[in-house]
Amino acid sequence: MRLIIVGAGKIGATLVEKLSKENHDIVIVDKDAKIVEQIVNRYDVMGVCGGGADRMILEEAMVENADFVIACTSRDELNILCCMLAKKMGAAHTIARVRDPEYFMEMEYMKGELDLDMWFNPELRTAQEIAEILSFPSAINVETFADGAAVMVEVKIKKDNPMIGKSVMDINREFKLKALFSAVIRDNKVYIPRGDFIVLEGDVIHLTASERGITDFSKKTQTFRRRARSVFIVGGGKIAYYLAKELIARKVIVKIIEKDEARCEWLSEELPEATILHGDGTDHEVLDEEGIDKCNAVVTLTGMDEENVIVSLYALRKKVAKVITKVDRSTIGQMVSHLGLDSVLSPRTIIASSVVRFVREIASEGKARINQLYKIHDKVEALEFPVTASFGYKGIPLKELNIKKNYLVNGIVRDREFIIPTGDTVFMEGDKVLVVTTEKNVNDLEYIIR
Repeated sequence: MRLIIVGAGKIGATLVEKLSKENHDIVIVDKDAKIVEQIVNRYDVMGVCGGGADRMILEEAMVENADFVIACTSRDELNILCCMLAKKMGAAHTIARVRDPEYFMEMEYMKGELDLDMWFNPELRTAQEIAEILSFPSAINVETFADGAAVMVEVKIKKDNPMIGKSVMDINREFKLKALFSAVIRDNKVYIPRGDFIVLEGDVIHLTASERGITDFSKKTQTFRRRARSVFIVGGGKIAYYLAKELIARKVIVKIIEKDEARCEWLSEELPEATILHGDGTDHEVLDEEGIDKCNAVVTLTGMDEENVIVSLYALRKKVAKVITKVDRSTIGQMVSHLGLDSVLSPRTIIASSVVRFVREIASEGKARINQLYKIHDKVEALEFPVTASFGYKGIPLKELNIKKNYLVNGIVRDREFIIPTGDTVFMEGDKVLVVTTEKNVNDLEYIIR
């Protein structure tokens, strides 16, 4: 497919990185010639220097042949205008980045009026993911499937964990877990574990279960932490605003510290239920004075990765039960993984999975064959597929299906119930099937069967 990505900032560059691995023809458009040159030299893509709302620039990018135009500049209005113009010039599908909370309230209506196929808000999506992690504090990361009926959590195996040295089969037998081992990351290698796989200290395991099953797992393996009821947020930007709104709706006590006085005033008006503090969140004396050690969780959301890392390390030193760190630069994200930080999130990585999933859906003739896509690792994905009326293997036990190598049926959701599949389990119309695979560009459930 031919994709035009307008805007070579953090989101745009990440989309180029992820989508170029899926063998698409990509054109990057940006006014900064130096950045365009850097991306063109790094990836096998074309580059056009100019504005995305300029007809001549879009003509140079051959927009009339584009399957997708993805507008992700820093300006919402420019992204919307770019998509409108691209559609009128012949682009098949358009995706716009829209961040402003004022636009957010009207986007579902505006999407149809503006003929947008998809819109995304990295800050909102990041806030939603943080809120999910705070619901399962024992997890590093959390991803929901089947409208929340299934949950995949990422957990690091620390010293004295009772699973260390035991096989997956023995763990399931001893703890009677109603969960599936989906993947294990060890020394940056990924394994889809079989029953004889031995769990070691330092492993990062991905488990899939219902919400109740995850809670049961954490209690039995002595990793259970209660949901955060008081959260201290450092930095009062858009993510902080969206996160506070979500947490307040869940009856969580929220405190935000922000050093920009005008921003504090705005937050105070928009979030009357939260405590808004005007101060420097990187000053340890200020943090101590405001009681950072008395909160259940700390979330660092300033605009500087280094500040977020330092404040998070300080929160851990103060023995805060749960610490979540926002890091935008992938290089820093890789470095801090060795510092003992709990949960580290990147907005651009989070949003890239949503866009990749949507592009794959259209690539498979728009038949909505992928409900969800989650990148466990660069080489492993978790996918959710619907079982439709046209699916050719309904009613056949899994033990009679020839499932391809490198695919794991990771769970089935039927009528909101999470089912751990066995050899006798069958697919039924309406099921939502979770699959973990090391294969690339998987678009359809039937692909997993020989």
